[in-house]
Formats: sequence, C-alpha cells, structure tokens
Amino acid sequence: MELKGKFVITYDTICDGMQCQFDDEEKKIPTLYDSEADANFEIFCDAMAGLEGTDDDYFHDNNIDKEKVLAEMEALKLEGDNDKMRDYLQSTTGANYYGESVEPADEFVLGRKAIFTGNGLVIEGNKL
Repeated sequence: MELKGKFVITYDTICDGMQCQFDDEEKKIPTLYDSEADANFEIFCDAMAGLEGTDDDYFHDNNIDKEKVLAEMEALKLEGDNDKMRDYLQSTTGANYYGESVEPADEFVLGRKAIFTGNGLVIEGNKL
C-alpha cells in the first residue's frame, strides 16, 4: 500500500495511543485521503455532525453558544475554504467535537504513546 502523498485522520485515545480511521478494521487498512484539504474537510463535517447530534449539556459544559457555532460552521462549509475551516476548529473551544487531526500517512505511528519508565521516556507504536 502506497502511503506517500496520502493523509490520515487521527485521534488520541488514553489506552491505545494515537489511532486513525480504517476502511477495514480487521485488516488494518487505513482510510487514506488524497490531500490534507480533503481530510480537513472530513474532520470539519464530522465535527458538525457530532455537534448537531449531541445534547445541550455538552454546550453548557464547554460554554459554547450552540446556534452561533453551528451557524458559523455552516457558513464556512458553504464557503468551502479548507484553511478557514481548519483554523476555526483549532481556535474555537469545543468545535472539534472528536478531537481529530490530520497527519501524512507515511509519518503516522499507530498506537504512538509516551510511557514514563524508571529508565526514562519510551515512545511506542508502529508505522502503518
């Protein structure tokens, strides 16, 4: 599988470290995007769907004006400027509902996590 020039959507988990989306979980075939912009657009749409489907407690707990944030996100989506969408998720508290990010597929380390041991810091995980 050629990973050079492809991108993955990543997210961090407490137990398993950094993860990415998979087309086939059993065979560990990652979902690959042809550009960083395509992956960022997917993250933005995922975040919108998550926010639209969550209960009001999330907005209250994170001090977010639900209607305002969803209206701003809808306007950015219609505008189609991936840089603005990415920047919005990075700068607006709680907007990146799933805490996703984009990494080049050939650099991504599945399960990457830092473990502090008696011998110092150990980084574990495996490249795709």
